[in-house]
Formats: sequence, structure tokens, C-alpha cells
Amino acid sequence: MKGTSVESRVWDVVVIGSGATGGWAARELASRGLSVMVLEAGADGPDAARGGRPWILRIKRAADRIVSCRTVQSKCPAYGELDPDYFVRDNELPYETPPSKPFQWIRSRGVNGRLLTWGGIGVRLSDHELRAPEQDGFGDRWPFDYEALRPHFDRIDDFLPVYGAHDGLPQLPDGKYRGTCALTNAERTFQSTVGKRFGRAVVASRGVLARPSSRLNGEPPVPSPTRAALGMPGVSLRADAVVSHILVGDDGRARGVAFVDRNTKRAYEVACRTVAVCASTLESTRILLNSKSRHHPEGLGNSSGVLGRYLMDHPGLIVSGFVPGQRDVAWTGGYGGPKNVLIPRYHNLENRAGGSFLRGYGFFGGFGRHGRGQDLRKTCDANEVPFMLVGYGEMLPRFENRVTLHKERADAWGIPLLEIDCEFSDNEHAMRKHMLEEVREMVEATGGRINGAPTLMDPGAFVHEMGTARMGTDARRSVLNGYAQCWDAPNVFVMDGAAWPTGAWQNPTFAMMAIAGRASGHLADELKQGRI
Repeated sequence: MKGTSVESRVWDVVVIGSGATGGWAARELASRGLSVMVLEAGADGPDAARGGRPWILRIKRAADRIVSCRTVQSKCPAYGELDPDYFVRDNELPYETPPSKPFQWIRSRGVNGRLLTWGGIGVRLSDHELRAPEQDGFGDRWPFDYEALRPHFDRIDDFLPVYGAHDGLPQLPDGKYRGTCALTNAERTFQSTVGKRFGRAVVASRGVLARPSSRLNGEPPVPSPTRAALGMPGVSLRADAVVSHILVGDDGRARGVAFVDRNTKRAYEVACRTVAVCASTLESTRILLNSKSRHHPEGLGNSSGVLGRYLMDHPGLIVSGFVPGQRDVAWTGGYGGPKNVLIPRYHNLENRAGGSFLRGYGFFGGFGRHGRGQDLRKTCDANEVPFMLVGYGEMLPRFENRVTLHKERADAWGIPLLEIDCEFSDNEHAMRKHMLEEVREMVEATGGRINGAPTLMDPGAFVHEMGTARMGTDARRSVLNGYAQCWDAPNVFVMDGAAWPTGAWQNPTFAMMAIAGRASGHLADELKQGRI
């Protein structure tokens, strides 16, 4: 059904999504003088994930359990800290998986997207990840190296208050930092022990104070890229706009975007010269698959047949327990984001094809960090402190890990559901086994102990989806070129994690934003030169 036009004007760019990549793209595009309409599927609510009053949040979570409306979303670790309304309702946005292949699709809808639930870890990719396919022979190469992204990482650091230390590690490039968050007594001990015993770097974590748990000393919330963009000339926001598909003209290129009002279910259209798809990895690919026309019968950008293929997340685990230590001033100073330690990847940095698995992993976590108001006697003895370490590994891109549109079922707005078929391979299982052996060895070297069995994370659980509309140098094997520009429709750009051809062990947020910034510059140049 044809939708009602929002207004008669034609925007230079319609940005689909207002999260990390959508907000950053809108800001970068507006800085180049383009008119931008941002479409957000959720409401225009509060920016900062402030936590809210505990008793109100407990009532909301209890209500969720009674009506089973957020069964999947409640598995996200951030759910227990934040307002449940930052997460979607599963009964409105279901998806399907094979019975033997669980996938946790954690989603947020609202202005700022999944930045509302982001943990705040902000790190850069390195050429150890970007050149890995060339070195070990698995997967298709990235169409650029770290130097191409460096200035865009720098722009992110200039905008956000990013904390970290200049550690000089090639596997974790340094950024531009406002300062370094103090390590706890136990973290300094762990850092020294692991360095001397194993020769591995343990550094202060990097990122922003995104969650309430990291801002216990009254630090201000981080700025919103979307709000910054909306303060610039030529940028508008349409919230409650659930995008269903991209409209295609007689020439096969995008001419606009179709969406459904979240509340009224009325259909609308908005006209534009270019489209930047930033709806989050799987939602972006769902929109592309649903954008069928005579020019794009299998979905927009799918002439190669790989749209929806090569889905990745992070294979990982969580271990916790106790280590000897003192409860110093950092004990109640907050945790999360840069208030953590980080063990950067140290295994197989040469990306050799031999060994029990390809690629590598790293760890994030905290030692001797605790939130205010918690009873310390219930956690550990007086001469020890709790710790938690989270291992993140690189998942290999495999053709069989994919998403498709459901042929019969639709969501509450009439858009076909996604079917997600994804599982870890032997490579990821071997990597995770190695992670556990290594972390156990490091903890025991400090005189600590792991408490209970590790938590093994299903695909999707880290909320770090990558792939399904990948970049490449060959249109026969990829959806996008090296500027995240669609081969089949050059005025469509996919600027979020869907564009990744391979994965990485790092938290991908800053890298996704840097890729969006690079793509935005190219979009603006192409548009001004009349090539799209």
C-alpha cells in the first residue's frame, strides 16, 4: 500500500536509525552541509540511561515477567540495571531460530538506540584484525586498513569524553583520552602479576562512562551524537517511524523510505536523494531484504546472493570469583566502560593458519569493584575482593550463518519477521576452551579462585552482531564497496555492523562509528559531485 508523503521536500539523506552509527552519520553528514532526516523506530524519550528509582524498576521487571513480554531482552546483563523500557517487547518483535541454534537478539528502540544500553567500552580495531584474512587465508579481506579509519576514530574521541591510557600496543591502537580511570588495588596486583609471570599486558580499560553504574561519583552522562546532529542546520527527526523498506525508482536506485507510524500503524513515505541504513546490523539487513522490486527481486543489494549471509557475534564467556585484595577508594567508585581492566589480544597476533583455532581474543573485567548500597559481607571475606572477567573472541564469517525473511509471519507493524540461523563452529569452541584455560591460569597465579562454572554466551548475547551485508572489493561476493556503498544501488549506504566482512575480538561500537564517519564523507563527496 502506498504511504502518505511526510512532506513535499526531498532530503539529501534519510538516515534510518538514531543509535551509535545513525547519530554519528547524521552529525557527519550535516557538518558537510547536507539536509538530513533521521527516522527512529522508537519514541523520543530521555537520552541518558539513568537507571531510575529502584522500586519503580523492580515493579516494571516484575510486570515483564508476568506477561512474558521481554523474555529474551531480560537475558541482557544491562537489563537488571536499566529501565526495561529501553528494551523492545519480544511479543511485538518476535523472531525465529532453529530449536538447536539459540540466538539472543537484544534490541532497543528509541532515540539513541542501543547507546541507551551500551556498556561504554570504546576501543579501536587494529591491522591485526583488518588484515587477518590476507594472513591466514580465511574469509574476504577488508577493503581498507587502520590508517583509513584513524582520522575517524580521532573525531569520535574529540566528541566523546573517552578515558584510557596510551599503552603503545600495536594490537590496540591508542586514542585521544581525557584521562585514565584509576585501577583498584586488586587490579594493580593482577596487572603486575600477569605482566611478570606471563608477559601479557593488563591495561586500564578504554571508553566512556555510559551507564549509571560507572557514574557513581556524579560524573555527567555522555553526549548524544543524535542530539548534537539535531542542533545543526538542516537536520530533522521523525520518531515512532518503523521503517519497512526502501523505495526504488525506475532506475533501480533509492528514491525514498517507507515507514509505519509506531502508534497509529499508518503508512508514510519520505523522499530523498540518498539513504544511510543504520538500523543496527540485523534490522538493517531485514529492511534491505524486504526492499524487493523488479530491479531487486531478492532484496536491495542482493545480486551477489550474500545479503543476509556471514552473520557473526562474539564467542565468549564470563568467569567470576575472588582474589586477594583490599577495598580501596575505587571499590565504590563505579564499574563499567573505562572503569575496568582490559587484557588485549596476545594470542596468534601473526594470524597464522596453524594451531587449534584461527584469530584471537581478549578480556575485559574488574577486580575489587562494587556498587554502592550492596552488602559486602555477602560477597567475600575481609581479605579478598570479587572479580569478573569477560572473554571476547573473534568469530569467523561463515556462509551458512544467515538471516532470512519469514515467509508467513510478520511483526506488530506488518513487517516480515527474521529467521536467524547461526551457530558457533569448531573454531569458536576451541577458542573458548583456550580462553577458559588461560583465564584460570592467570587468576590462580594471583592467588585467586574462580567461583562456579563459567557462563558460556550464546550467539547474540554480547549484542555485537556483525556481517550480513558485507563490504568487499568484488561485487560478485559482497553487498557493499569499501565505502559501505551498495553495488546495486549506489545511493544506498549501509553504515552499521552489517557492513563488516570479518569480525574482531574488540567491542565494535567505535569501529562501527568510524566506518560510518568514513562512509558519510564519501557519500557527501559523491552527492556534491553529482555521481549519485
